[in-house]
Amino acid sequence: MQVKVSSLNVLFCLIGCLYQIYGITKSYLQFKVRHDVAYDYSFYVELPAIDIMVPMPMAMDWTKVLANQPEMQDYCEKLKVKYEGSNYTIDDRNRNCEEYIYLMFLEKVPFVTSDDLPYKMNVKKIRDDTVDLTKLVKPAFLSWSHPVTNRDCEFVRYHNGLAIFMRIFCHNGSRPFLINNNLVLINKGVVAGISYAFGLHFGIRFSDPADLPEYDQSKYLMITRKPGLFPIVKISFVKTVMSSLEYPYETNCRHYNKAKSLSKCMDKYTLSQYPPYLDKFSVRGWNEHRSYLGFSDSRNEGEKVSHDELDAFIRCNQQATATECKKTDYLVEGKFSDEAVLGRRGAILIVPSLNLNMYRSAHPVLPWDEYVIYIGSIVGFWFGISMYDPIFKICTVLKNSLTSKCDCQE
Repeated sequence: MQVKVSSLNVLFCLIGCLYQIYGITKSYLQFKVRHDVAYDYSFYVELPAIDIMVPMPMAMDWTKVLANQPEMQDYCEKLKVKYEGSNYTIDDRNRNCEEYIYLMFLEKVPFVTSDDLPYKMNVKKIRDDTVDLTKLVKPAFLSWSHPVTNRDCEFVRYHNGLAIFMRIFCHNGSRPFLINNNLVLINKGVVAGISYAFGLHFGIRFSDPADLPEYDQSKYLMITRKPGLFPIVKISFVKTVMSSLEYPYETNCRHYNKAKSLSKCMDKYTLSQYPPYLDKFSVRGWNEHRSYLGFSDSRNEGEKVSHDELDAFIRCNQQATATECKKTDYLVEGKFSDEAVLGRRGAILIVPSLNLNMYRSAHPVLPWDEYVIYIGSIVGFWFGISMYDPIFKICTVLKNSLTSKCDCQE
């Protein structure tokens, strides 16, 4: 009878142990995550990359275009008739076609696009007929040990079929500039300044240097100024850092750049067509493609986007549905000063934000090391229970042995 009880005890312990191991393993293999959110206000301001975006109509060097294209004169005459009797005040010396063109585009802001241009764009026209943004900006960042010059900054130009872009990334050696908030206070709350001479309508934002510039105007602080006047603009940013876990965890992120993946996918489709062309929404490097390429399928002149191109866009988005494992976003904030600078240049002042930076991270609900510890504790617990009967027998034998020795001595 004692043998049967011992066997039942071992069987019971084995079933209990396996059941608990099954339960904890099932929970582990679901790869659930918990999301943590942390806020902080850093004592240092780390300057990210600065993106400038100028819609194509405002980016054109109309003086050069009008000089090289006499056929534009008829277009100018129509605009002249429209605006000479309007309420716009234009100085006599600036009463020319270039001013009329700008006025026409300003009427359509923020809906102005390259479709409003009087001729079709291609890569060559963008390179030849748009203004050089690198010559229209002068960073005046201060590290409070020496003024930052253009040699400390990288100026990289980009374009798509709708706008031109410039990225400014200033760094101290191999690292971004870190500026102590106490020093910012000494400098009347200004982190850095930019002297600019951009057109009448442009956007500015902050971004991660690893990302491509974006065309989405909602992510920019859009600045519209009057001819001859340059407003003083104060801008700041709030940083959001998001990190996720890759497969097999439920967040299922990928170590890739989503915007670059979409751009590469769309270029693969459009460049495989005959004749080849470029997707007008995808942002690319200034000299990345050949100059003869345009931004529309010549076989679908009557359609802004062909059905095949729309299908390709949907496929590319389906291939890039995964979130990025590491993503840093910057929300730009800004306000315009009532003051306006007369002359040829304005000022953009970067100031610290009063809002906290956000850090969103995903962590395993049951990490591997904790899972192993749980398994060890379960096995140890049930092993201890299963050893109750053998230990009881050993204790009984030892007790009887000691008792018999004591009797012999008496």
